[in-house]
Amino acid sequence: MSINKLTLAGLTALFLSSAATAQYHKYDDWNENYTVQALLGAVKYDDLKFTTSDGTENVEIDMSTIPQLGGAWGTIPQGDKFQYGLEASFLLGFKFDKINYAYFGENGAFLSISTSMWMIDFAGGGYANFWLTDSMRIYGAGGPLMIFSNYRSERDYEDDTPNTTSTESVFGIGVYARTGIEFRVHQRGYLGLGARWNWANADFSEVGGNTKLSGIAAFVTYTAGL
Repeated sequence: MSINKLTLAGLTALFLSSAATAQYHKYDDWNENYTVQALLGAVKYDDLKFTTSDGTENVEIDMSTIPQLGGAWGTIPQGDKFQYGLEASFLLGFKFDKINYAYFGENGAFLSISTSMWMIDFAGGGYANFWLTDSMRIYGAGGPLMIFSNYRSERDYEDDTPNTTSTESVFGIGVYARTGIEFRVHQRGYLGLGARWNWANADFSEVGGNTKLSGIAAFVTYTAGL
């Protein structure tokens, strides 16, 4: 076989291979081997409340709703209309609060309670992606997670009662599951809404809280790379 025929055969094979690849991934428009997603929203935990004392009675502090932001990284989806892969994600949550109320001390005064809470979790697992149309997809993912959180409460009294501080840091292991829907906004970008459920055994009992974290989050999402 001549060199020209070999060259022609090689170019033909390359063209057919490229065409087959394009057909196999007709919903994908990304040349990298990963996807990235940004998340912005808030989580609503079940009864994430803390009980503290002003010296005469207990005061309940509600930290159940916490703003969150984060990101997710995923392998390039395998498959065509139905796709699957692996993902890893992180979320950072934070909240600051302050309440003032009258309490009955020696002479009667006001108490100021300043609280702060932040948490970060790392999660990863498998995901599945289904294209409803060329420009709209739904997805789901789930797996294990690790969470680290810190809670701090400072009680400032107006009378001669000494100010006090309570703080606790916890580490927990749990699971998560999330889902969402996204729409194409440009060639390689998708905008949508997502929801995420998570549970972890985080013990806040030393500062008057629960021994677990369980809640649902809602997010606005932007994904690049599908």
